[in-house]
Amino acid sequence: MPAEREVDYVLAKLRWMRAEHIWPNGLRYLWTDAFGVVLLVSLYSALGNDEFLDEAEKVVADVDRVLGRARGIRIGEEPDRDGQYFHYLAMWLYALAVMGRHIPRYREKGIDLVHQIHDAFLVPGRGVIWKMKEDLSGPYPGYGLGALDAFDGYMSCRMLDEKLLSREIADMRKLIDRSAPALVITQDLGLGMMLWMTQFFPLGCHFSAAMDASISRLR
Repeated sequence: MPAEREVDYVLAKLRWMRAEHIWPNGLRYLWTDAFGVVLLVSLYSALGNDEFLDEAEKVVADVDRVLGRARGIRIGEEPDRDGQYFHYLAMWLYALAVMGRHIPRYREKGIDLVHQIHDAFLVPGRGVIWKMKEDLSGPYPGYGLGALDAFDGYMSCRMLDEKLLSREIADMRKLIDRSAPALVITQDLGLGMMLWMTQFFPLGCHFSAAMDASISRLR
């Protein structure tokens, strides 16, 4: 499909989501909002239309208003979407890094968010807690460590600023080096996310090796 038709298809889907009040005018949900912000910035880059970048800024502001907490960001607006997921936060950090390519203050915003959440989620030498209580006072009952969270955090922090987040990146790299040799990914979403992450830092990290190992174990 030619590039112009691809953009037309995306724009048609975005119009439909708006008309159905699905997104961006639906209930806030951090995972969806992160990918949506990346979509809007991508449309801005492709078309040069400031309206898409303006709309991305509005989504970020609405996420702050509805989901933002003193430390971190709540999972979603619905009552049962309480607490904080690290992999949702990591994807939001990636979205802020993408925004920061055009408006630097969003990169600074992402760096500040890393400083808010990193030490709360990190269990040094063991892993990253998958889900935390909403105030980050402790793990959410019934949840343990996330299999891919260190990979998510490593990628997002490097995308934001390798110097200012060098400690956080080093923490995640240690966890990656520890877990990658034995990592097995069986969930479709996990495989897709790992495949997506391999594009960013193919050298000097276990992203590709972990992906290859997981696929070979599933055969």
